[in-house]
Amino acid sequence: MNKTSEFLLNEYQRRRSSSPELTNAQFARILGIPSSRLSDYINGRRIMTQAVGRQVIKGLGMADTDFEHLKNLIEFDKRKVKTLLPEGQLKEDEFGVICDWYHFAILALVPVKTFQPNANWIADRLNIPLEVASAAIDRLCRLGLLIVEDGKFTVTKKQLETTHNIPSESLRRSHKQSITQVLDNMDRIPLDLRDVTSITFPMNRKKIPEAKRLIRNFRRKMATLMTQGPKTDVYNLNVQLFPVTKVGK
Repeated sequence: MNKTSEFLLNEYQRRRSSSPELTNAQFARILGIPSSRLSDYINGRRIMTQAVGRQVIKGLGMADTDFEHLKNLIEFDKRKVKTLLPEGQLKEDEFGVICDWYHFAILALVPVKTFQPNANWIADRLNIPLEVASAAIDRLCRLGLLIVEDGKFTVTKKQLETTHNIPSESLRRSHKQSITQVLDNMDRIPLDLRDVTSITFPMNRKKIPEAKRLIRNFRRKMATLMTQGPKTDVYNLNVQLFPVTKVGK
């Protein structure tokens, strides 16, 4: 499976979570491409062109920054077809782990009390396609972040060192995925299992560096608190500090 395949499968799965009746043919019509070509893209039999990529982004109602992300995926797939050197594989794997949320979610699932060391269980627990879960597990293993041996999953202590430049649009993609998950699941998850709050206030822009330090410390303290005792679920904590007034005024 290539990167554009994962992109399409993720979008299809995300839309099916709110519209379970959505078929492959209907999804292809949304993208503005024939269903046979969609099948070729998903199964890696054909590499998407940038022109088709722009059409796909338009059909999905996404922004120009999302097209930049998809364009990077297309270029990765093209290079992979030509030649895949170890360094190129490492760069692609790092890129994938950074921009797609489910990689870190898989690592966080391993210590969960009910964890089952197989891709089917992981795919079901995270509500992602089986092919995406399997590809993500392989990628984590190649990077040395996960060891799968004798039917056992072990998370290593290795830290992901992004020695290659990760495109900024990929980081934005990761942030957008986190926010989108909240929007997609807010109505489905009971109030006692989630917390979404906000506060609006006037502020001194010079205090932003200090605010970021406070947020980092809060995230660490929250993670320390919530990982105590038996683990039952995987959660994602998002903190957004964002101006609602025009920047530069």
